[in-house]
Amino acid sequence: MIEHIVWDWNGTLFDDGPAMVLATADAFAVAGLPEVTPERFRDHFTRPITDFYENLAGRSLTGAEQTLLDEQFQVSYARRVAAATLHADTLNALTMWYETGRTQSLLSMYPHDLLVAMAQLSPIRSLLSRLDGTPDGSPHGKEPHLRGHIERLGLSPDQVLVVGDNTDDMVAARACGAKGVLYHPGDAALLSVARAEDLAVPIASSLSEAVRLALTLVDEFSGGGHDT
Repeated sequence: MIEHIVWDWNGTLFDDGPAMVLATADAFAVAGLPEVTPERFRDHFTRPITDFYENLAGRSLTGAEQTLLDEQFQVSYARRVAAATLHADTLNALTMWYETGRTQSLLSMYPHDLLVAMAQLSPIRSLLSRLDGTPDGSPHGKEPHLRGHIERLGLSPDQVLVVGDNTDDMVAARACGAKGVLYHPGDAALLSVARAEDLAVPIASSLSEAVRLALTLVDEFSGGGHDT
């Protein structure tokens, strides 16, 4: 039975997609690499980020190039992210799940120290049982990060539903033995429709719909209704 939702942060609860695309485009321009458009970002995004950069560049990159891209991305993103906000549905969705008496947490690939300092977390922090960013911001994949997060929660993976907006969220959930729901808000998504459908997971067009899908999974396993 699903008892816990692990929410992705960037692009899911936090509407920073435009900042991420623009920061990536800025970094590629500084490095003299091919132009990054929203369409190319959607078509090529993956983790680890080093693989994503090579996909966008269309070739292998040197260590120095990867370092330059990472540094320039962080500079540009830091400049743009202050203007980003929670998605309009974030507070409502988290409140819906919280009021069922079940738990939820946040897992981000953003460096932990920077994540916990973000003012945008204030409206939802009290609704979360745990909040984890990466310890050092290292560009590893999401699977080991999710596996450690679930272990620290003290939960069995089959009790967990991961809600995220990209391929790595769903691949990590499957690898860890958890279920997944892909958040895909149409034209605003950072993942193409074709790539979303290829994942063969339930797709929610809103965060509240993701919660309703989670509650459907609860009902399927419990054979009854749920408290709201």
